[in-house]
Amino acid sequence: MQMRTGHPRTSVRKAGGRSDTKAADHTEAEDGPGLAALGTHAPPPRFALAVVFTVMAGFFAMQIVDILDQGITPVRLALCVTVLPLTIVLQIVQTLPRYQRFRDRYGRWILLGQVVLVVVPCLLLGWAWGGMGGFVGASALLVLPLHQAVPAFGLIVLLIGVSTGVNSGFATVAVPYMTVSTLLTGIIVYSLIRLATLAIAVHEAREDFARIAITKERLRFARDLHDLLGYSLSAITLKGELAHQLVGPEPERAREELQSIVATARQALADVREVARSYRSLSLLNELSSARSVLSAAGVEAHVKVDYDRLACEADTALATVVREGVTNVVRHSRATRCRIEVTQGNGVVRLRMDNDGVRPRPEGCSGAPGGCGLDSLAARMAAVGGRFTAGPTPDGGFRLVAETAPTG
Repeated sequence: MQMRTGHPRTSVRKAGGRSDTKAADHTEAEDGPGLAALGTHAPPPRFALAVVFTVMAGFFAMQIVDILDQGITPVRLALCVTVLPLTIVLQIVQTLPRYQRFRDRYGRWILLGQVVLVVVPCLLLGWAWGGMGGFVGASALLVLPLHQAVPAFGLIVLLIGVSTGVNSGFATVAVPYMTVSTLLTGIIVYSLIRLATLAIAVHEAREDFARIAITKERLRFARDLHDLLGYSLSAITLKGELAHQLVGPEPERAREELQSIVATARQALADVREVARSYRSLSLLNELSSARSVLSAAGVEAHVKVDYDRLACEADTALATVVREGVTNVVRHSRATRCRIEVTQGNGVVRLRMDNDGVRPRPEGCSGAPGGCGLDSLAARMAAVGGRFTAGPTPDGGFRLVAETAPTG
């Protein structure tokens, strides 16, 4: 069975008696990811912010060169030493996520200050200072609601064009050049900042995805218990009250009701055991399908390849548990951007291998290899079914889990 995130074609090979179709191909398709995979390559937050500030630093450096290229004068030096650093500080406040609350209260006033710090020097220096207008335009798009941001952005572009024209006498190509430059710079800077913000939001949402999945599982468990035991417990209560009333006047009927209570209680106990058994008996195929969805939702590129014939119930549950724990570690305890899961059969064993490209230092108090505190329990679980389990970092900076077991008990 081939499962690859975002790929529309899935072939299934018979596994554990759950599917009767044969795999048409045992190699992953290499024609590229589908639409669902487009969101799985979000950069880490620090890298995304580094890109934004690298671009901004490049623009500011070019601005200094343009100003000094016109000749070094006291006014130009003063602008480079005072106004330009202040403009940079205000732009950082308008950009970094940590200042969001401050922006919510004072963002409009900061934007007004940015406009003044850009337009007034532009009247003195012309096109050499006009490049700062794009950053102010980006701030307008970030701070203001959409119905206000677009007109404000257009007004800023117009002000830069007019102030450049006033300085040059509207006799050069500086006016159309700075108008287009401000427009493009504003859109580019705004887009970079928004992409960085989205990358941060995706990484912060990883633990939320895990908590939501746990909550849904608990709700399902509670619903199953209610459906199975609600009627039985109500019947036991009613019959118990009736038997209590019949003990004196009708002892034979009371005895019958007590026997009925015992039978109902035994059935309720059997139902509880069935629910517990269903939660203990996991399906490797189901866990692999769930793993693909969870990894994709967490921004991790998932590649899943499965090729085996049949597994005993105990081995199926053990390998499914390894997949579940491994995916949890990837989502919650690593910086992984890619994860590859392979299940293959050969030489009398079924082998599960999970590789990811992100490793964090081992938390204090955790035993086993880096990547989580449940690895020892996984080793014990695999040993209980006659299998083997290993886990540890790889030379290329990744992390690998390997579990092997006989396909039948």
